[in-house]
Amino acid sequence: MDSDALLVDQVLDGNIDSFNIIINKYENIIFKFIYNMLRDREAAEDITQETFITVYDKLYLYKKEFKFINWIYQIAKNKTVDYVRKYRKVYQVNIEDTNEIISKEISPDEYTIYKETKKNVEKFISSLEETDRQIVILKYSEGLTFLDISRIMNLSESTVKRKFYKIRSQFGEINNEKERCN
Repeated sequence: MDSDALLVDQVLDGNIDSFNIIINKYENIIFKFIYNMLRDREAAEDITQETFITVYDKLYLYKKEFKFINWIYQIAKNKTVDYVRKYRKVYQVNIEDTNEIISKEISPDEYTIYKETKKNVEKFISSLEETDRQIVILKYSEGLTFLDISRIMNLSESTVKRKFYKIRSQFGEINNEKERCN
């Protein structure tokens, strides 16, 4: 039995300390996932908290044949979608909110190219439909497999792959078009 399944069993048997272990293990991962979708720290904190409340309340529904983290991701995704629907807000990526990563070994020209590329990627990601954006975030930011993403998103694995490769192809086309114009 894996450690997550053991923790779940302990929580279901009334051991609250085991749930605290689950929170400590996954809270930062879930916060990062939600923040990457919303780009709003306060909302991401609130939704992360709501996610873990729901995890606790619905723990008896978890099916052990699936990865526990995928189940939590699915709850977090649903809570985030509910939040966006409720407030009907459109979130734009704010470049200043992202961490600046500058290598001391790159030239000013390389840095300018890096910033422009980063801006183009963020603009492209923010222009995607919600489902497509979530697939990209889960694949690149969280490093999940297509199978894991399909379970979180309630889509078939082939649909996730098709959408992912279509998105990647679209970005390549847009990028090539911009290079031809320059």
